Amino acid sequence: MWLRKGGTVVSLRTGDISVELDRGGDRNFSKAGMVDWLGLPVFVVFGNRRFHFDVEGRVQRIDGLKGYPWDWLQRTMANDWIYYDKVWEPHTLPEPSGLIGDWYWTVNGRTDLPMLRGHGGVDRACSREAFQAFDTLIDSLQELVKRRPEVRLDSREPAEREDCLRLWQFLEKAARNDRAELQRVANRLHAIHGRMAVLPPDTIEVDYRVLLVKLMDGCPNRCGFCAVRGDAEFAVRDKADIDRQIEAVADVYGADLYNHNSVVFGECDALVSPHLEHAANRAFETFKCGASYHAGSNLFMFTTAATLHDQPDSAFHMLDALPFSKVYINVGWEAASEAALARLQKQQTAQDVLLSLEKAGKINRTYEKVCISGNFIVADGFECESIARAVQNAGFSGQLYLSPLLGQCSSEQAVNDLQSIRRGCSQVRAHLYTMQRM
Repeated sequence: MWLRKGGTVVSLRTGDISVELDRGGDRNFSKAGMVDWLGLPVFVVFGNRRFHFDVEGRVQRIDGLKGYPWDWLQRTMANDWIYYDKVWEPHTLPEPSGLIGDWYWTVNGRTDLPMLRGHGGVDRACSREAFQAFDTLIDSLQELVKRRPEVRLDSREPAEREDCLRLWQFLEKAARNDRAELQRVANRLHAIHGRMAVLPPDTIEVDYRVLLVKLMDGCPNRCGFCAVRGDAEFAVRDKADIDRQIEAVADVYGADLYNHNSVVFGECDALVSPHLEHAANRAFETFKCGASYHAGSNLFMFTTAATLHDQPDSAFHMLDALPFSKVYINVGWEAASEAALARLQKQQTAQDVLLSLEKAGKINRTYEKVCISGNFIVADGFECESIARAVQNAGFSGQLYLSPLLGQCSSEQAVNDLQSIRRGCSQVRAHLYTMQRM
């Protein structure tokens, strides 16, 4: 085994395994440049694949998919694997950045956009081969840690003995994190706060890499169209439970908190919580969001049209004064006409939507940190003209997401409605909603 240091990167090579520490990635969650990895992972090259591990030895990403060199597989802390697809071939998928605001399609096989139907994702042969390669890598790491061969320092660029110790500590962690152990970690995380069936769409800004704390469970509404409400009844969590979650989540992520700068408050209406300010300050401090590898820090949450409308100005003054760089609040407006709201069984009126849109626009114009975005449903047989009229009449400017109704919206309809909203509402940014969970 040879250990060397070139610049800031420490590397170790033995047989067909190469490990690299400190090869930093993008700090701003951009995947558009030559460096398309994020944060400060540990690279393990094995055969013709590159594995990204977090600093606690848990695999995050697998590059080198056979036949798809630009794609990769990425694992969440909830132990969901997602296929990242950058499409270049004509007459297949459209280029994603113009539709979803990111450079790669994220295929989860559950709530994918209509143009991703039939994609295959993690069920592709190249994905299965990558998972098998990961299993083989873990077996090799376990054998390596068991043998613990002598490490020789490269005389040309000698590394410190402390670097050797760091590498062995990483290898011992990684060798323990086979697929069964990764699932146990996910189970532990879900035991702390439960699952969150869908993340706010704004979390695409940080590649969905968020630390979850639930301020409340369920949703105050029971809309007929919703497939991601979750199973829990509506209830607000108390301060003691919030503190428990924050401490426990920090323990699970461990040293890899350094690779996170963003928090999501669950579940469907976190703005309603009386403990919002306490939770935000406690999470920022405990998770060390201000000391992250990534630039800035972010807080994300959902709310309802009614809750947003009913909040006093003092609530948004408080949010704007939080230590986070940005506070993103996503509102489920869903439709803007009485007919569409009735079809969706959405428990609000078109007037409720209009008033909430007006307030959201005012907030976006008034506060430096607070950003209000909103969701609208698109589906075959729906008209989107009422959405454009409501946005214009309310004077809303900001980010809008269009969510194709699962199983009831064609790819053509989704793209046409997106283009129609963009033409009719030049003051908004509009994208399709890519749903991920935690």
